[in-house]
Amino acid sequence: MADISLSRKHPFGLDGAKGKLETLLNGFKERKPDLVSDVTWSGNVATASGKMFKAAFSVSESEVGVEIDLIGFAAKMAKGMVREQISKQLDREFPA
Repeated sequence: MADISLSRKHPFGLDGAKGKLETLLNGFKERKPDLVSDVTWSGNVATASGKMFKAAFSVSESEVGVEIDLIGFAAKMAKGMVREQISKQLDREFPA
């Protein structure tokens, strides 16, 4: 089971939501290159990894989902902060 699991409904359709998610993930990688080392896509699922996490970002016609596994004690201690930051970004890109 993932340490952090979030989802948001959206009205953007599959292609629109996937584009927004790609922009969001590219932004994470650009702003935090020391934390986010890899982002790859396979169909409608992006996997991202870094020093202290592994994550899967999925997109469908009506929903975006995020599953994050935190690696190490320090990362698990920051779980609340990580959840809050990801949640804010999702709310910004995929408002209800």
